[in-house]
Amino acid sequence: MKQWYLLVSILMIIASMLFNGCRPPELEGAIVHFKAGRDDQAYELAKEATQKYPDNAEAWFYLGQIQGKKNMIEEMMQSFDKSLSLSDSYKKEIEQDKQSYFGKYYNDGVNAYNTYIKLQDREGDDAKKQLNSVIDNFKKALYIKNDFMANRLIAVAYQNLGDDAKNLEYLMAAKDAAPDSVLGYVELGYYYSRKKEFSEAADWFKKGLEKDSSNVDCMTLYAQNLDFADRKDEAIAAYKKAIKMNPEEKAIPFNLGLLLNKQANATDDPAKKKELLNEAVVYFQKAYELDPELKDTYDILSTLLLQLERYKEAETILKEGVERWPDSASMWQNLSFLYAKQGNKAKAEEYYEKSKQLRGE
Repeated sequence: MKQWYLLVSILMIIASMLFNGCRPPELEGAIVHFKAGRDDQAYELAKEATQKYPDNAEAWFYLGQIQGKKNMIEEMMQSFDKSLSLSDSYKKEIEQDKQSYFGKYYNDGVNAYNTYIKLQDREGDDAKKQLNSVIDNFKKALYIKNDFMANRLIAVAYQNLGDDAKNLEYLMAAKDAAPDSVLGYVELGYYYSRKKEFSEAADWFKKGLEKDSSNVDCMTLYAQNLDFADRKDEAIAAYKKAIKMNPEEKAIPFNLGLLLNKQANATDDPAKKKELLNEAVVYFQKAYELDPELKDTYDILSTLLLQLERYKEAETILKEGVERWPDSASMWQNLSFLYAKQGNKAKAEEYYEKSKQLRGE
């Protein structure tokens, strides 16, 4: 009876070897251990198999599978690449594994980021733990496939950890992952704008516009950073384009009006100054139409109208202004100036005194 069992066992081993194309014993053992969930033993035998039989595509394939299960994703990809360089036999299985692991680590990265966002304390140890989990999971995903959002969220994690160099490195990688998208260039523009390197920021926003000239946010940010960088002529041209692209955004005409006013005050040419002031008025009036609740618009617009001796328009805007903001010393002072110019001394003195009282003088 024992001889019968021994004979059956030998026949089964021979059949298994024939069925599996005479697998090396190290590889056969690795597969048995792997399927039984003994990953460490499987890993050691699979490594031994690839060392002894470096041209065996199946050995490299199973080593990759075992490494994937052990979260050794960079090594997994190297093993899969080696297997594919030797044979296409496991191409379908490898692609399925790659997609599965990419999805797993990408989703784990997103979940870690969402957990971080929900934390009340984003400076403590729990926050750092989640940010490092974001980085670890997305880096594993990137071993499998380059991806814009994975790079971007790694960059965000490094930014929140205070690692400026890594933040920039992964913003650059995000841009390279989607070179035809405006988003990577916008993110780099934001990076340099946060560092107050406004000219560099403007240049990145400009590169973004080369990818998508219709992107309103990119155009607006380009104009603002040109403005901050003191590249005034370029900023004026960009603001005007931004207004055409987004005529309902109140901040754009307001900022353009401010810039034109600065330009007017910087010139010694009276005719040019008047031209710039009149143009500034046009944009402040536009800002006023879009948002009649913004007090600064009333202050600046009324001052410009007084400078231009457009008294009737100034009076209209100032009367509305003091009705809305009766405690505004600047508007009562402008009204005083207006009536003085019109020869109404009594009102001029009355409103001047009111402005002084509101300033506490």
